[in-house]
Amino acid sequence: MSQVLRIGAGLGALALAALAACPFPRPTQVPMRSSELPAHQGERSDTVAILLQGHGDAPEEFVRHGFVAELEAAGVDVILADAHSGYYAEQSTEARLWSDIVGPARKAGYARVWLVGISMGGMGAIWTASMHPGEISGVVLLAPYLGRRRTLRAIEEVGVEAWQPAAEPGPWDYELWRWLKQAAATKNPPIFLGYGTHDADRGRAMLGRILPPERVFTRPGGHDWQTWTELWRVMAPKVPWRGEDPRAPGAGPVLRTADELCQDKGFDFAYDPVGVPMEGSGELACGFGPGTPCVPETSDAYCDGSSMVACERGKMTATNCVQRCRQVGDPEGTPRDSGRCAIRKDEAACVCCDRDEPGCLL
Repeated sequence: MSQVLRIGAGLGALALAALAACPFPRPTQVPMRSSELPAHQGERSDTVAILLQGHGDAPEEFVRHGFVAELEAAGVDVILADAHSGYYAEQSTEARLWSDIVGPARKAGYARVWLVGISMGGMGAIWTASMHPGEISGVVLLAPYLGRRRTLRAIEEVGVEAWQPAAEPGPWDYELWRWLKQAAATKNPPIFLGYGTHDADRGRAMLGRILPPERVFTRPGGHDWQTWTELWRVMAPKVPWRGEDPRAPGAGPVLRTADELCQDKGFDFAYDPVGVPMEGSGELACGFGPGTPCVPETSDAYCDGSSMVACERGKMTATNCVQRCRQVGDPEGTPRDSGRCAIRKDEAACVCCDRDEPGCLL
C-alpha cells in the first residue's frame, strides 16, 4: 500500500487540541530557526539527522542530554530545528520543515536524511515523512503523541494488528494510523520507537506491536528527559544511520530486485520490475501505491484517503492529492494550498482548494 500522506488534513486541528491546555506557544518565524552541527568540522557527512523537540523544550536540550554527541560519534551531521509548538498551532510545521530544513539538506547533497522526534516532535516527524515519501531515510520516535483516546480505543478494541482503515478519509489521528500501519507493514521508511513503560499512553505500546521487535525499545520511566536519554543511549548505536548493511560481516553480496531498490528510496514499487539499472544507465522509475497490474476489471480510479489511485504506466499508482495540488496545481496549472480526492461524475479526481475557501483542510 501507499506511503503517501493521508495525515495533513486535520493535523493542524490536532495541534490546537493538544496545545489547548498548554501555555501560549512562541511566535513563529520564516525561515524556521535551525543550527547545523557537523560531525567533523570542515567536512560534510553523507547523512544528517534532523532533531525535533517536544512542547516547551528548546532544541539545545538535545545537546545537553547527549543526543548530538551520540550522532557525532556515528559520523552523522545534526540539524537542530526549532520546530516549536507555534508552528503546530498555525498548521505550518511540515511546510516549514520541508522548505527550510529537509529540502535544503537534500539539495546540499545528503544521501540520507533521518528525522528524530520527541513527544510533539515525534508527531512532526511522522507528519513530514508522510508528506514527502521517498525523501526521508528513517524516523526515530521517542514517546510520540499518536492520537486521541477515543481513536486509540477504537483501534485497540479491534486489535492494532487486525485493524485496517477504511478507504474513506477519517479524522486526523485516524489518518495518522493509516500511514503508520502502511509504513510498519512495508518497513519503509524504517521506524524506530522508544518509550517509558510508565508513560500513560496506549498508542505507543500499540505502535510497538506492529513494528519489528528489534526496532522497539522500552525501559521503566515516564514522559521525561531522563527516560528518553537512557533510551537514546541504547537506541542510537542500533539505528543504521548511514545505511550500513545489517547482515553479518562476510555474508557476501546481495542481489537486489528493482522493487527492493525502489523501496530503499522510500517508494513502493518499480514500474519495470526487471529494469535494474547498471551504473550510469539512469534512475529506476518508481511509484507509490498498490503497484498491481492494470486490468479492465480493476483499473478504475478510486479514492484511498486523500490519495487518488489510478492506472499509470501499466500499474495502479497512488497520487497524493495534497502534494499534487501544491506542486502541480489545479487543471489550469495554478498551485493551490491543499487538495483531496473526491468522486466527480462517477470518477475519482484530485480537487484543489485554497486555505481561505470554506471546507478547505490543510
